[in-house]
Amino acid sequence: MNFKNLFFVVVILSVITSATRAQSAKNYNELSKALQEQSSVEWLTLSNQNLKEFPKEILQFQNLKYLDLSNNNISSLPEDISKLNNLFYLDLSGNRISKLPLQFSEVKNLQHLYLGYNQSLNLEYDIEILSELPLLKVLDLSGDGLDQLPSTISKLGSLEFLELSENRIKVLPDSFTDLKNLKVLYIDNDQEFDLDQNISILASLPNLRELHLEGDRFTNLPSKIGNLKSLEYLYLSNNRLDELPEEVFEMNKIKEIDVSNNRMPHILLDMYRDNLAPTVKITF
Repeated sequence: MNFKNLFFVVVILSVITSATRAQSAKNYNELSKALQEQSSVEWLTLSNQNLKEFPKEILQFQNLKYLDLSNNNISSLPEDISKLNNLFYLDLSGNRISKLPLQFSEVKNLQHLYLGYNQSLNLEYDIEILSELPLLKVLDLSGDGLDQLPSTISKLGSLEFLELSENRIKVLPDSFTDLKNLKVLYIDNDQEFDLDQNISILASLPNLRELHLEGDRFTNLPSKIGNLKSLEYLYLSNNRLDELPEEVFEMNKIKEIDVSNNRMPHILLDMYRDNLAPTVKITF
């Protein structure tokens, strides 16, 4: 199980165990029913309901912890979203959010935020707000049409999981090295990403355990990839690699490398598997 799935499992378990009566926890997926039991609503899923606006009735749910509004047409959040002070999971992916209200910084218990596929996002503005959330661990910015990250990304020092999939980012800012708690990074399906220029930055992340570079159309890996000494899981599927550099085998913490759907001959893959077993799993 990779960290992406693991984080999701942790979210579910956290919601259940933190409930006052975990055995009666309920996922509401209709706003009308939830309004009939306001004090019981901790988990609300209103995805794919063609919502044009954030339903302000949600602000009545003082015990709400998990809110999924993904894949709607919401363009803004109400200023009094700060009323949801127990919220720790918020999925706004697949909407039309352009910027977060200043009051969003008061949702102090928020740990998981999904903003993927909001292509009008003003990330430089929003990071200033997100930097006021001391518990924020998971941030999804996939498919947001980003070609660069603002240097202020360094202010999100509590992040452990960052998803940048399906963007057009070529080079990470130098300040990215300040994300010292980052464990999992997705930069997959980004054909602009220049791994050679970013290795030194990635190598400066002391807790980086899992790196996803699938579908980036790499034809080779730089020898400096061996500098990623903390890495345990490396995902390179759906690229155009003919071989792995010898330096990969100097990554003494590596546990799994996925090179499926590349251009490596089977005889080479078999050699990798035999040389690395049983300490490293090679998937091909």
